[in-house]
Amino acid sequence: MEMEDKETTHYKKVISAIEEKKEHLSYTEEDEKLIEKLWKTYCRKRKGLTRTPVETWAASILWLYSKMNFLWENDRKWTQKALASIFNTRQKTISSKCTEITSLLKIKQWDERFCRKSIAESDPLYNFVMTASGAITSREDAIQNMIPYKPLKKTKEDYYYDGLEYLEENDERQAITCFKKALRMNCNYVDAYNGLGLFYFSKDQKKADDYYKKAYVLTKEHFKGKWPKELKWGILENRQYLRAIHCHGLMLWRQKKINKAMELFSILLKLNKADNQGIRYLIAAIYEGISYEKMEHHDHELEKIFQKQNKIHQFFTWEEDE
Repeated sequence: MEMEDKETTHYKKVISAIEEKKEHLSYTEEDEKLIEKLWKTYCRKRKGLTRTPVETWAASILWLYSKMNFLWENDRKWTQKALASIFNTRQKTISSKCTEITSLLKIKQWDERFCRKSIAESDPLYNFVMTASGAITSREDAIQNMIPYKPLKKTKEDYYYDGLEYLEENDERQAITCFKKALRMNCNYVDAYNGLGLFYFSKDQKKADDYYKKAYVLTKEHFKGKWPKELKWGILENRQYLRAIHCHGLMLWRQKKINKAMELFSILLKLNKADNQGIRYLIAAIYEGISYEKMEHHDHELEKIFQKQNKIHQFFTWEEDE
């Protein structure tokens, strides 16, 4: 953070003042990170911090966080009056500072930048979309009826698919912006890492590998290190995990780690027996002795290669995804 020495000292004192009340206010590790993020974001845009006492800043940041996350509704320690008492400052001053912070950072209700994940995802606007005719309907109905729509408020999934569209249009700047926005909404969103891996796949192999590996690790953590019996493609939530396993396998194949790649591809066939991703063709190609680099030269004969290798190794029996 670029601040003068006095400003830096003041910034740190506010953080310390807030941390001293952590046990009293009983806030979580997620809260701690978001509160610091809120204060840091404000400080990057604002100078003259030292003109306001440390206690006033601490009380104001905590009250604003409490309002955004509805903490005061269930815990009286998070009310404006209680925070003013804890930090020995006036409620009117706290209100004034909160208004100032809200205005500068353009904070809105359910702001995913500074809200708990559970709160941000409870935003009712996420569930509604606008059709081409201007009608408002639920996102679920629009998807089920294949009606084109625009979201009233974008989800992390919207940003992921926007990023893919921008990649198709060769608009790399917008693509990476979308993937990073999805990541800001949820730092553990697997598809955001899948998207970033795809962005770097042909540009920087190490970066692509790092992002795909992160997506794969998050996937394993999600399932607590034990794969489920099935993971059908037809359930939208599953797709990010299936993509993560697939892409990590591709990177292993490209790195000549054939056995490890084959292991992941085999896992995918067990998880999703309908094989919507075409994993059977990758396994057949490996059995055929085709390298990752030469794969594209065999696109026209993949079905023939699959039929040949599957007859020998019997690794795939097709099942329809319900």
